[in-house]
Amino acid sequence: MGLTSRLMTGDGMRRSRLHNYKGQCIDMAGLYYLPHAILTAVLKKLFGYRPEVPWLGYRAIRCLGSLIQHDWKVLEFGSGMSSLWLARRCRLLVSKEHDEAWYKKMSARFAASGITNIEYYLSNQEQYSSLLNHEDHSFDLVLVDGIRRDDAAETAISKVKAGGFIYLDNSDVSWNEYRIAEEKLLSAAGSPSKVKYINDFSPTQIGVNEGLLIQTPADETRPLA
Repeated sequence: MGLTSRLMTGDGMRRSRLHNYKGQCIDMAGLYYLPHAILTAVLKKLFGYRPEVPWLGYRAIRCLGSLIQHDWKVLEFGSGMSSLWLARRCRLLVSKEHDEAWYKKMSARFAASGITNIEYYLSNQEQYSSLLNHEDHSFDLVLVDGIRRDDAAETAISKVKAGGFIYLDNSDVSWNEYRIAEEKLLSAAGSPSKVKYINDFSPTQIGVNEGLLIQTPADETRPLA
């Protein structure tokens, strides 16, 4: 891939940095976050700075921030800056990670931050999507990121409460496990009114990605905004 193509597309898989992997262009309101994405990308590249926010779309972060309640129990597949952000907003965060080096780094960061409401698990790839020590239908929100997203999405559906929420990061990626994860979550939502796609720039990433937020049925008093 040539330099011009890399500058325009990022990885050669998008039409441009303004398009997600499905070919959808960012809307005008979404362009507001482009300078934020550029700044955090430069800071990470030059100084290793990692902002303590989820590396999801900026509008997805705002959306999740408006949903999460202090008494919520949250599950995430794939740890990182999102873990710190989530733990500060919920009663209990259960986080699963498969990378041992990253697990050790984040464990030290959790300890340094003084955060104690995190159950943090290191799992191999085969056990990554398994969660046997928590009851089904016991989480208010599940964030699906990291590896094996098809299997993690299936676990998310079984573990989330009726009327709870599941967020799939990078739902625009064309790889098979992502497509299967998206299909499973759309089926679990049941109704288009319980589905929200968010096309967005993200911290440290100069390129548009899509996320999928669903609400599971049986809680009509809290419609998905």
